Amino acid sequence: MKKLLSILLALSLLAGSFGCVAIRVVNKYANADRYSAGAFTYEADKVQAIDLDWAGGDVTLKHGAGTLSVSESGGETLAVSERLHWWLDGSTLRIKYCESGYSHIIPTKDKHLTLELPEEIDLKIDIAAGRVDADELTVRTLDINTASGGVRIGTLTAKNASIDTASGGVTVGTVTAERTFEVNTASGGLTVDRITAETVKVDTASGGTMLGLMKVGTVDIDAASGKIRLKLLDAEEGATVRLSKLSGNFDCKLPMTAEGKTYKIGNGAIRINIDTASGGVSIE
Repeated sequence: MKKLLSILLALSLLAGSFGCVAIRVVNKYANADRYSAGAFTYEADKVQAIDLDWAGGDVTLKHGAGTLSVSESGGETLAVSERLHWWLDGSTLRIKYCESGYSHIIPTKDKHLTLELPEEIDLKIDIAAGRVDADELTVRTLDINTASGGVRIGTLTAKNASIDTASGGVTVGTVTAERTFEVNTASGGLTVDRITAETVKVDTASGGTMLGLMKVGTVDIDAASGKIRLKLLDAEEGATVRLSKLSGNFDCKLPMTAEGKTYKIGNGAIRINIDTASGGVSIE
């Protein structure tokens, strides 16, 4: 993968019936004495950015306005050291998994996070083991890194959005990105039903890719293994496809002209560059 995961917490899963996660904190986080513990509320107009470091447990994102809340499923049943820790650093809300330097066993069922957030902020999420889920997400910038766990977003609107998963699929219903929408996956498929963006970048090591393209300037796909399926959803938008592949079929269901490994569909407006080692490519 082109981008290294920025995970501050190391994770070891325990076998048997415990269903727990043992947290091994690699580094104590800075300014630990400024953090408060446990569920909290905050005012939406005070926050311009959210930085979340999470080790184990799913993260659910919900938009809101006015007074917003952040909570975890275990609530007050967790020891203070085990609870989420947070700090409003100027206009940046920083949320950590637990107390700095804490090392113990915490059941993941108690660490599912529900995060209410305002629109038009910069959102950064590092999660070691868990799923990120949102029905609707409207942010200025989005940066999600997961080591183990998928990402599902119903509707995503952002200037720039980046999603990086080591193990887990990415599914998005509709993407509207003013500039760039980028996805890197090491193991797991990518499905986006509808995309409008200036630039789309996809880097996959293993797993299929399906993209529905609306108004898009450039699409760059680098795939080691897995089928690539592209849909041209805007009847007025054609595509110019430059294809480099070692193995796999190329199937285009639309009228096209070919010159070497370059294929033109309609007006050729969307520039599509595909580099694949193994896996078929289809366009419809």
